Amino acid sequence: MNLGPLIIAAMGALALGAPIFLAMLAPTILSFEAFMPRIPSLVIPQKMVDGINTFSLLAVPLFIFAADIIARGAIGERLVRMVESYCGHLRAGLAIAVILACTIFGAMSGIGPAAIVSIGPIVYPALLRQGYSKGFSVGLIVSASTLSMLIPPGVSMILYALTTNASVGKVFMAGLGSGIVFAVMLCVHSYVYAMVRGIATAPRAGWRERWLRTREALFALGMPVTIIGGIYGGIATPTEAAAFACVYAIIVEWFVYRTLTLRLLFEIAKKSAGTTSILLILVAAGTVLGYLMTIAQVPQQISALLGNYSAVELLLMINILFLLAGMVVDPNSLVIVLVPLIFPATQAVGIDAVHFGAVTIANLAIGMLSPPFGINLFIGIATFRLPYFDVVKAILPFIALMLALLALVTYVPAIAMFFPSFM
Repeated sequence: MNLGPLIIAAMGALALGAPIFLAMLAPTILSFEAFMPRIPSLVIPQKMVDGINTFSLLAVPLFIFAADIIARGAIGERLVRMVESYCGHLRAGLAIAVILACTIFGAMSGIGPAAIVSIGPIVYPALLRQGYSKGFSVGLIVSASTLSMLIPPGVSMILYALTTNASVGKVFMAGLGSGIVFAVMLCVHSYVYAMVRGIATAPRAGWRERWLRTREALFALGMPVTIIGGIYGGIATPTEAAAFACVYAIIVEWFVYRTLTLRLLFEIAKKSAGTTSILLILVAAGTVLGYLMTIAQVPQQISALLGNYSAVELLLMINILFLLAGMVVDPNSLVIVLVPLIFPATQAVGIDAVHFGAVTIANLAIGMLSPPFGINLFIGIATFRLPYFDVVKAILPFIALMLALLALVTYVPAIAMFFPSFM
């Protein structure tokens, strides 16, 4: 079967501005009708339903809902204040507080833009007052928000695990190693920047203030502890942990911090439902496309084509492909479309599925920042009200840091495999 017309039609639809799911689904249906008339048309909706009829996939809308609740509440603000009270007096202390807050936030939400919206407006004016430039401040916040993709739980991690039948828990743990390394890299970069620019330090907070800030954030801290502890303690599955995260976020924001009302909760639910609908229809369309590719033996052909390359060379080519595609396609679509095609080739050369998951997630995190269409770029533009090219210029040094992280995760597998080795 010649898939050339399918690829050309899909690219043409994208160029004309069609939604990604339609650009995948319409050419796929036409290909079935043209090249496989013996396959009943009813198979297509059946495959679409089968693609989203998975218990583990239920964790995705639940984590999205929990992230939207957190983004509209007071959890982000209290986390920043608590972390700043402990490290604000250090050189680059406020910048480090931003990084640590985004790391903790990532352990609760799993969605990068949520950290920008929740934490960004709080810390951006404070960074400017302390002497950081606009470019550095925006670049730090936007890039640190990608820690939500690297630190478990992450939506893209769940999609990858479902696509490859890898262990969700081990993929989570592989991302944790990458996230910690990137957080350290950001802290070192911020420290060097503060030293060179002579950024003033804040007064040291007393233990009484630290205790007050910690007490204020205590309920917020309980959320990542219970989610991660529940999953890796064997108490709950990722889906059950996601459901608990929703309930926990509602209770904390409504009854403890009193930032949530029934009307606001309804608005958040509508927004989450819209995001979930977009994502699930992508998964459904991707399932049909994957079925077509399987019948046409495309994964086997790609595996045979790339079988003569070593693991080092194959990972390099995959990284280049993901980086280029990440500039124009959203991360979840990349997982749905590219991973099923490439994964068999990685298995043929002996690349561990969990390690490849960490490499994939690192690529997706870079794509969130990469111009021209990185999602976090536009969230940053809307949040900080800055011109597009100013934000692009601001994040370039941080993209360089992320490329260094990608190289480390790709060619030093111990970074990704350290925590999964204990499971």
